[in-house]
Amino acid sequence: MNGEQGMKGEQGMKGGQGMNGDNGRNGLDGSPGKLGPTGPQGIVGLPGANGVKGEKGEQSSQQKSAFSVVFTSNPGRHALSPMKYDTIITDVGNDYNKETGKFVCAIPGVYVFQVTSMKSSGSGKILTRIMKNGSFQVSTRMDPAGYNSASTMVVLDLISGDEVWTQPHSSAYNYYYSDINRYCSFSGFLLYAA
Repeated sequence: MNGEQGMKGEQGMKGGQGMNGDNGRNGLDGSPGKLGPTGPQGIVGLPGANGVKGEKGEQSSQQKSAFSVVFTSNPGRHALSPMKYDTIITDVGNDYNKETGKFVCAIPGVYVFQVTSMKSSGSGKILTRIMKNGSFQVSTRMDPAGYNSASTMVVLDLISGDEVWTQPHSSAYNYYYSDINRYCSFSGFLLYAA
C-alpha cells in the first residue's frame, strides 16, 4: 500500500545554461526619427572635364536694304515733285532710284526713314514731307530766321513695290539750301523683314 506523502525537500543547486533557442521573427519597423541638424557645407569639388564640342550652327541669311542720299549742290526752289538727291552715299540693295528720287521696296518689312532739310537765308521757308505711294506720312517745317535746318523720322510697314520719297509741301515752302557740306539728306533702312 502507498505510504503518506513526505515533507517537501530543500531547493536544489542551480542547473547549467541550456542550449540557444531558435531565432524569433523580425519585429515591425519603428516610426521615423526626427530630422537631424544640417551638417557643414562640404568642400567645392574640382571642375569637371570639358564636354564634347558641339556642331557648328548655321548662319542666318539676313536680308539687307539701306540707303543715304544728299544734295551736294544747292537745289534752290525745288519743284513740287520727288526730290532727286544728286549724290548717293550708301545704297545697300540698290533700292533707291536716283533718276526718280524714290526708294522702291524690294523686301517686305518694317523700315525707318529720316529726312533733314536746310532752308536758305532771308524770307524763305521749307516744309518737307516723307511720302508713301503718293500719301504724305510726316512733315518737317522751318520758317524764316536765317539759315536753319529741320529733321524728322518715320517708321513704315512696307510691302514689295511700295515707293517712298521726299518732296516740298507747296511752292511757298521750298526755299532749300545745300552745298558741299551736305545739309539736305534722305536716308532709310530695313529694320526687320516681314
